[in-house]
Amino acid sequence: MVNRQSILVIALLLVAPAAHAQQWLVNSAINNQIVETAICDDSLRKHEKLPDVCAKYPKYAGAMGASNPASAPPVVTANTAALTFRPAAGNDVLRKFADGLGKNPEERQQFLQIVTASKASFEQQYAARGWKNHVAGAYAYFIGSIGYVWSGVEPDAATQGRLFDALSSTLAASPDLANASDQQKSELYDTLIVCASLPLLFYVDGTQQNNTAEIEQARAMATEYSRRIMQSEPSQLAAMLQPATGGSTR
Repeated sequence: MVNRQSILVIALLLVAPAAHAQQWLVNSAINNQIVETAICDDSLRKHEKLPDVCAKYPKYAGAMGASNPASAPPVVTANTAALTFRPAAGNDVLRKFADGLGKNPEERQQFLQIVTASKASFEQQYAARGWKNHVAGAYAYFIGSIGYVWSGVEPDAATQGRLFDALSSTLAASPDLANASDQQKSELYDTLIVCASLPLLFYVDGTQQNNTAEIEQARAMATEYSRRIMQSEPSQLAAMLQPATGGSTR
């Protein structure tokens, strides 16, 4: 039988292989700068106060601290169809993840059940919001989960919706995503969901059990996933979840 401690330890070792499988997109269409500027651009469009993370980008210098309609970015031709995909039959990301975790056939099957259930839970919760089989939905879930684990502040529906809209806008204009196959999108989608679900699972359990060690281990996993997949610190992802009126993170 597998236990929580073994999942935590081995999952940390699997970060690099999981991220490497999606390096074609991590390094181009959805790197740290694109995600952050997507949030900033969305705030400008809505004439909202820019999150603190925007301060490091010169293009937002004149808009920090106040809304400025004239600063809104120009409309970019978007390909929203590129955000969705038909699940690929040959996608074996979940099985490979489980095989890497398990030491024997029994453990590998148990891990497969865990990651499969995590994906099913995500899709059941977010299908009605249009996130199922949607690349921006998977990214929004990853960023929201990692930010929550790190900061301890669960994003509300409005914050999740703002993040999803911003990511959708940016990704719809990405030529990398437009040229990606259903197979590539399926693999990226599953990778993001699994890497979001595992630290979230242990963080929630640690919180419910008042287990400080488990919470810190969940945050360590979230940190590694954030760095490897998004090339960002988890605190940066948490900052993207701040309400437009401001807020604080851990």
